[in-house]
Amino acid sequence: MKYLVNLFSIMIIAAALNSCNRDTYEDYFGATPYDVISIVDVRPVYKGEDVTLTKDVLYGGTKLAAVVISDHTEKNLPEGLLIVQDSRRLLNTIRGISIELGAAAANYHPGDSVMIQIDGGTLTRKNGILTITGVTASQVTVVGKGIVDINAITSKQLNANPDIYESTLCLLNKSSFNPSPKPGDVISGTKVINDGFENVSLYTDTKVSFAHNAPYGLAAYVGIPLRTNEGGIQLRIRNVNDIVDMGSSAQDLLITGLQTDPKGGDGGCEYVQMLATKDIDFAVTPYCIVFSINSGNSSSATPLTAGWATGGQRTLKYNITSMSVKKGKFFYFGFQTKKINGPNSIDTFPGATFYQKSYITSGNNAVTGAVNLPNIGDGGLVKVSEHGTSGPFANIGNTCGVALFKGTSITETSVPEDVLFIATGGTTTVYDATKSPILGYRICNNDWYSMYSVIIDQGTYKPTIVPYLHYRSAVNMTSMPYPVFGSIVSDAGLYNMMGGTYNITLGRWTVARKQTVVPLDINTATIDTLERHPSVTKLIE
Repeated sequence: MKYLVNLFSIMIIAAALNSCNRDTYEDYFGATPYDVISIVDVRPVYKGEDVTLTKDVLYGGTKLAAVVISDHTEKNLPEGLLIVQDSRRLLNTIRGISIELGAAAANYHPGDSVMIQIDGGTLTRKNGILTITGVTASQVTVVGKGIVDINAITSKQLNANPDIYESTLCLLNKSSFNPSPKPGDVISGTKVINDGFENVSLYTDTKVSFAHNAPYGLAAYVGIPLRTNEGGIQLRIRNVNDIVDMGSSAQDLLITGLQTDPKGGDGGCEYVQMLATKDIDFAVTPYCIVFSINSGNSSSATPLTAGWATGGQRTLKYNITSMSVKKGKFFYFGFQTKKINGPNSIDTFPGATFYQKSYITSGNNAVTGAVNLPNIGDGGLVKVSEHGTSGPFANIGNTCGVALFKGTSITETSVPEDVLFIATGGTTTVYDATKSPILGYRICNNDWYSMYSVIIDQGTYKPTIVPYLHYRSAVNMTSMPYPVFGSIVSDAGLYNMMGGTYNITLGRWTVARKQTVVPLDINTATIDTLERHPSVTKLIE
């Protein structure tokens, strides 16, 4: 009997819930819905035709509570549009909308917290932009100051989902003009920028005060994406503060492939493929290559107090002080076996520029108190390196990585020429911002990592630079997984081909590197397998 009563109660509740929809919002238990609606709920109301905004259409809502992001001081935004955003219903999900307000739109400034009466208005696409029309200044009330958040996105995300980011404040970091600007070029007009993923149109009116400024080589652009009549998307900066100089991302030597787990044993068989973007004579401009392993006990045995220069069970450094490589040619660093895929492989890199070192494959790689011994690297680190005998790369588990440095002397503050990581960290500490100096591995400006990002200062509401100098800091989470090919996981000669497109003239990646796992056969894999694969990194000018 108790079972039947419970079942009957459940059926009554289900029926009541199913009867509650936007057409019967006044029948909700207790009261009518709150009269403030979020922008994320307003935008989908438009389905290709104008919509009059009523209480029924807006699920019982009549108002927007939002923060102003538009600034008409420089007149680089469409005249008469008040552009606001919120993240009310979905935390950390910023959505925006444009409101046609005429000349009064210029009276509002970034950070103004506003309440806008929108019922009776019309949701339409005007000049390509999703806009609420029919609203007057008397329906907009400033209620104080709010928080201006920012969507830190890539051009690929913006191009794939323009409606998500339209009328929100967005950041495109590490962007440069494409094609590269010539002497005398200025920022004004419609220009193409590239952040290493795809291209985006940047619009700057010819009448703004900074129209004749020369573009930075590398910049962060803070702006508002707006749709055009043609259906495209256009990023509009608001004033000169929205363009932040980010220095340079030019690299002379690129990491383009990693053999981390050759067939038949790793010791003395692992190698790194690199690609030169200019002629390099290593006797004149020496480099060093540093490997990082973070095994389960390394946090206690060797805290990462000096980053790449720590040594011990963390890092292993080799100097590159001879040989040379021409622009556009591949260069290899590896060990005594010098074979494409492990000790039983046929090919031995004929004709390739291969810088060879020795790696001990038996006994103990750690010699207490020893310095500069060949089998534990070339020294110069805070502690003597204590890596195992199977090679400088891990095959599974915690993160490992490799970095290139100009010069043969490095410290905790040294910035790599290039750097890539495998895996996310695991149980071993690879980043701790609470330490002084910050515990971690320094990164550089490349396709995967950014040394600096931009946030909005909540006092001035202007963009400001913040440093993120280490792997696993806020914007530097990218890593590749340990290689897998089908059901094959280890000891299969799986080569990590890191293919992208690097523009020598721009001094930056225009297509970010992507891992392609290439299985190598010990009998048939050759140098051409590594250098002529469709996914290999390409240089353009």
